[in-house]
Amino acid sequence: MSVESAVKCGICGEELKEPTNLTVEKRIPCPKCGSLIRSYSVAIHDTIRLRDKIGMKAKKGGKGKPFIETTTGDDLHRKTGKWNYIERIVDRENNLYSEIITDPETGKIIHQCHERLSEHKGHGSAKKS
Repeated sequence: MSVESAVKCGICGEELKEPTNLTVEKRIPCPKCGSLIRSYSVAIHDTIRLRDKIGMKAKKGGKGKPFIETTTGDDLHRKTGKWNYIERIVDRENNLYSEIITDPETGKIIHQCHERLSEHKGHGSAKKS
């Protein structure tokens, strides 16, 4: 975040090199018009970054485990504290698991996994304690 302040003559708008907290008695008249009236401005600049991630689950008849799940979007890696881009598909109907994690700054693939879902063991909530 950056903060910028300016003091200008309140009559002619001439930019003045004086502190913003200067009392009227200590002001020097404007070199352009002689006024002691002042105009103050403050500008605050900051940047925010929005991130998004969307997921979808589809069930047959609304019961049981979803036959397909997808996740796409920004994901925070807890160990490194770095934001990555994730695309994940869990397709139970076709026994497929696919995941690609990409560094959004470089476009480099950090992790890629395409395998049968039945072979995808020991990851995430399936890890042994």
